[in-house]
Amino acid sequence: MVSRWFAQNEIGPGATIRLDKETWIVAEACAERVFQYHISECKSNNPPASYATIRVACTGPGSSPKAHLRIYKQIPTAGIEAESPAFRRQQARAWDPPELEALRMLTRKGSKFTPRLLDSMSNRQKESDFIPDGFLVYVVWEVVPGYPLGTCVTLGENVFWGLGPDKRELIRQQFQHKYSRLCKWGVMPLHGRASHLVWEDESATLYFVGFFMANTRIKDKWSPLRWCAWGLAKRPSPSLPGPDWDGNTENWEW
Repeated sequence: MVSRWFAQNEIGPGATIRLDKETWIVAEACAERVFQYHISECKSNNPPASYATIRVACTGPGSSPKAHLRIYKQIPTAGIEAESPAFRRQQARAWDPPELEALRMLTRKGSKFTPRLLDSMSNRQKESDFIPDGFLVYVVWEVVPGYPLGTCVTLGENVFWGLGPDKRELIRQQFQHKYSRLCKWGVMPLHGRASHLVWEDESATLYFVGFFMANTRIKDKWSPLRWCAWGLAKRPSPSLPGPDWDGNTENWEW
């Protein structure tokens, strides 16, 4: 993968990344996202930080599990890239991404149905980097066993609905219990759907994954509508029921 913001010695196959606990070896770069504001959008004296992020598949030493590693790198606001390092340094800030907050908290809670945080590191960029003293954050989490129940392309429903009815019901039961647990902890994948769910057949375990840009301040309570929102049930009408809905799911597709 060719990137504007990440060098090949950072993300190319075989690149090594030394973090707080381990040295990780990049297998391949998977997905890059860029959140760059334009200088015309920054009216205040404290503009939002622009950043680029990339996810790579990686391995650790010895028997370490396969893992995903994401790098968060602060980049200049569009329109100041050619300014001096001293000028660009004015935008430098520290930041803990929501993904790191979520995985750190879930791992501390001993969650058995979300990926474990394996390693992390928060650095400052060098004088020769895009934003001198700007944030440079690494997050590493385990690859959970199983297969995703959907893809983002199809709103995450295709795999789940290809399973048998008994397995779908078992998944919904686990989803309700674990969704409620995540709500209690105040953490949830952003815009949750079946692509954020992984099912492992041998242990019959449902995992919640995909905590990039996670909601770490969620306040919610269980409703059967959550099954629909995540693509695990289908209502006869796509519109949401009104506040007087009695919870009747008789005509739903399960």
